[in-house]
Amino acid sequence: MIVSGKIKHFVNKYFLESMQRKLMATLLLVMMVPLLIFMLVSTHISRGAVQTSEITSNLSRMELSQSYIEEQLTWFDNFLFSALVDEKLVPSITTIDNITTTNSFNIQSYIQDKLFALYNANENILSVSLTSYGDKRSYKVERREFFVTNMIGTALQRNGKDSMFSVNSTTGTFTFSRNIYRFEDQKLVGRIDLNVSFDFIAHIAENLRSNEEESIMLVDSNGKLLFALDENNEAAPNDLSANFKQQHETNYFSLNQDYYFFQEMMDEQIALVKVVPEEVMLIGSKHIRQTGLLILIISICVTVILSIIISNQVAKPIVLLSKKMELVEETNFNVKIDSKRTDEIGILQRKFKEMIDRIRDLIEKDYKREMENRDAQFLALQSQINPHFLYNTLQVISGMALKKGAREIYEMIQSLGGMFRYITNKRGDLVFVWEEVQHLQNYLYIQKVRFGKNISIELFVDEQVKDAIIPLLSLQPIIENSFKHGFETQIEKGILKIDIQKVFDEIEIIIEDNGMGMSEEVLQQVKRKLSTDSYLYNRSIGLKNVDTRIKLYFGREYGVEIMSQQAEFTKVMIRLPFQEGSEYKNDDIASC
Repeated sequence: MIVSGKIKHFVNKYFLESMQRKLMATLLLVMMVPLLIFMLVSTHISRGAVQTSEITSNLSRMELSQSYIEEQLTWFDNFLFSALVDEKLVPSITTIDNITTTNSFNIQSYIQDKLFALYNANENILSVSLTSYGDKRSYKVERREFFVTNMIGTALQRNGKDSMFSVNSTTGTFTFSRNIYRFEDQKLVGRIDLNVSFDFIAHIAENLRSNEEESIMLVDSNGKLLFALDENNEAAPNDLSANFKQQHETNYFSLNQDYYFFQEMMDEQIALVKVVPEEVMLIGSKHIRQTGLLILIISICVTVILSIIISNQVAKPIVLLSKKMELVEETNFNVKIDSKRTDEIGILQRKFKEMIDRIRDLIEKDYKREMENRDAQFLALQSQINPHFLYNTLQVISGMALKKGAREIYEMIQSLGGMFRYITNKRGDLVFVWEEVQHLQNYLYIQKVRFGKNISIELFVDEQVKDAIIPLLSLQPIIENSFKHGFETQIEKGILKIDIQKVFDEIEIIIEDNGMGMSEEVLQQVKRKLSTDSYLYNRSIGLKNVDTRIKLYFGREYGVEIMSQQAEFTKVMIRLPFQEGSEYKNDDIASC
């Protein structure tokens, strides 16, 4: 299962998910399958054609070799017959009662000369023998020696004037025999035998063999080996004779992956056999197969090159276009697209380029519109003064004027004046943290005077963040919500904690009060409003306004988070990157 899963993953990743590779594989299949089928069919046909041609050629050569061998055998037969045409031969072996010693010596000398003449006529003649039935003697020349022996018993006689052919499987020789008849009464008086070695066919066998791996043999009717061109062929298969009978009409058969061609001679007493290994028999088809394989490899290389070229022409532009789309998906609209093609792919490229240009124009227009809206919102924010806050502040100032001296009234007016100056005099939307904290302290002084002992304020500012930048009026709107929604209707003493510090490479501001809190339903409504991408302009300067401006300047990963529990607490956390004013090269930083 694991292996099949890996294979499936590999196929999906490198083939199914790649249009270029799928097109290349399809082209290879379309071009290679017919080529492979043609290669297999042509190889099969060529194998059959070569086999037929080789069989025909070997049969023809075997017939020609048979003719040569039979001519040689006929020569030995005629040579033996010529020995009989001698008027002295018959009297020399006919018994004469009054033969003298001198005559006996002359007769024996004649027979010896006659037999030596026959023996020396051909180097393949092993022995020549003359048998006299009258005086029961046998004369023989063998190994250049002359032997005379007396026969014991009656010699075996076979009648007939034709030559007699016999094979000796043990010695690998053949013998031609002819009877000798007395002319006067046609009485059988003797026999002459010519024993010959089969080595005379060596040159015929050598011409018959066309490959060193082929074997040439001469066997008898029982399949026993009489002659072999190679010394390694010491024996012939046992079932040769049976195959001779079965394949008598075709003169060849296949045995043990070898082809056997044969020609029977001398009334099927001997047979010339040629053994051709199958690999030699089909060597022509092997060359054809190798040539075809070479052509196939070249065709595969050409096909691969063509498929790469075609797939690049068709699929590569689409693959490049998909990569351009991925870049556009990552909000990179400055991609360059080559649209010089005039086919459907070129049309697709041009349409996509037009679409990107339109999207870029729309984004630029929307961005400019959003920036204009932001500036308008900020200008509106700068010009806003909460009437309810001003009313309460004036009530406090008037009450103090009645009860206390001018010093307190002075401090109250100073704080209020500092707030007005901070809001109205800033020309940008980014300020230093210390400026925002200073403004916040003026605001908290007024609120503390207003609520008196009913409010406790704890403010902590990390020294590391004072020179960092923050959007204008990011803290007051949130703290104002604490007084407006958390403390106004609360009977118990209110506690407001403000913690501003650096956490790693971020500024984390936590504003927490123990006011009325929010129900779960109201809390979820506030969170949904914060997560909304669009900015709906209204006269509120609360959470959504602060969150939107932080995201506009620093990215969507920053902003405002809120947590609350009804009748317990409300906690607001503001996250923004730590960036010092000297590092932030922007005209939005207000001048001090």
